[in-house]
Amino acid sequence: MNLSYSLRLLCLLTVVAGCVQGALQLVLRLNARALLRRMDAAGSRLRERLLYAVQMAPLLIAIFAAGALCLPEYLWYEPAHEAEPVSWITLLLAAIVGIWFGSALLGGLRIALRTLRFAAACRRSGRIVRHLGSGTPILALAGPNPPVALVGFLHPFVLVSTDLLEAGSLQPEALRIALDHERSHAAHHDNWKLLTLSFLPRLHADPWLQHWQRAADWAADDDAVRGDPALALLLADAIVCAARLVRAFRAPVICAALTSADAGLAIRIDRLLNPRRTSRPANATVRLGVAAAVLCVIGAGVIASPWIYGISESILHLGGF
Repeated sequence: MNLSYSLRLLCLLTVVAGCVQGALQLVLRLNARALLRRMDAAGSRLRERLLYAVQMAPLLIAIFAAGALCLPEYLWYEPAHEAEPVSWITLLLAAIVGIWFGSALLGGLRIALRTLRFAAACRRSGRIVRHLGSGTPILALAGPNPPVALVGFLHPFVLVSTDLLEAGSLQPEALRIALDHERSHAAHHDNWKLLTLSFLPRLHADPWLQHWQRAADWAADDDAVRGDPALALLLADAIVCAARLVRAFRAPVICAALTSADAGLAIRIDRLLNPRRTSRPANATVRLGVAAAVLCVIGAGVIASPWIYGISESILHLGGF
């Protein structure tokens, strides 16, 4: 099929981005156990950041490969701005990648819009109890699901069930530690991270998102208790009380809940009551910085090489028509 210069370029960028994204996700899937095992030695906050970076890296590298490598080469070396034939294999790949990326985009938009509606409904029905130190309001609502959570991303607020605020339902100190947990989520912009992760195109229902959510909860737990066994016991009490109020089959929204129906309560409570020492690799950040610098140098060298244009032409003519 003959395509114009612009359509050929769009087709090329789509195929390259999709193939790189798919290949890197496959690599992550095959090496998931090894990567998670290496992260076990890291502290909870470093583990959360690494798990977020691991999920974002394939898409960012795919965009870099398409936009920074293929785009300049094609614009520079493609002489004719007239229609040329493109193989049906390339067109089929471009269509598949377009549907894949488009579905991920629509799924993320649905979650974002659902979150905005949910937040608006909570603001209409709830009452502001007080504000956290960061200015984030605390809304009390009868029977919310989840019962304690940082909700929203544009103007986030902490949602608390009135059942937990009633006298005798939860110790005031335990509630304070639970709010410190949510304050940590707000300070580290976990809802924004969850929003970006909801837009990622995925090959399958991989466990990386669940691993990140668990790591974010562990990091917020550690920030709230600050190594104090008494505070850890209070937070464990708050988590158990909140878990009793959680209802299953809730449509996903952007929120950092204190607990959920599938949050691995046993492991989390055991971690609070029986903390174990973790060794934080002192040179982990340095290694990541060096790796990024090396990739930038390699990428700059590749951009200056004309053979990338030859690869681009081969992609457009896969199968020899």
